[in-house]
Amino acid sequence: MEFKKVTISLPKVLYAEGIQLIDKGFFSNFSDLVRSGIRSEFKELQPVIKDFDERTIYGDKELIAGVKESMAESRSGKGKIVKAKDVDNYFEAL
Repeated sequence: MEFKKVTISLPKVLYAEGIQLIDKGFFSNFSDLVRSGIRSEFKELQPVIKDFDERTIYGDKELIAGVKESMAESRSGKGKIVKAKDVDNYFEAL
């Protein structure tokens, strides 16, 4: 396995807690602790990443185009006035 050296900055308290875990034998060294933490985070994020990848994500251009289209529809009278309560109910139902 090839390794890449990385430099990180940590709050002193977090560093001290890491050293305590190493001293108690939970990790062989600080690199081992950091790698383990990153692996754990990646594992936990997998369902979120999968869900994120499966959804349609709009880029800036598509989002701006959609807003402009909505504004044009509103100006031409095609828009619909929606009460804040209806918007809240819509988002709660998602």
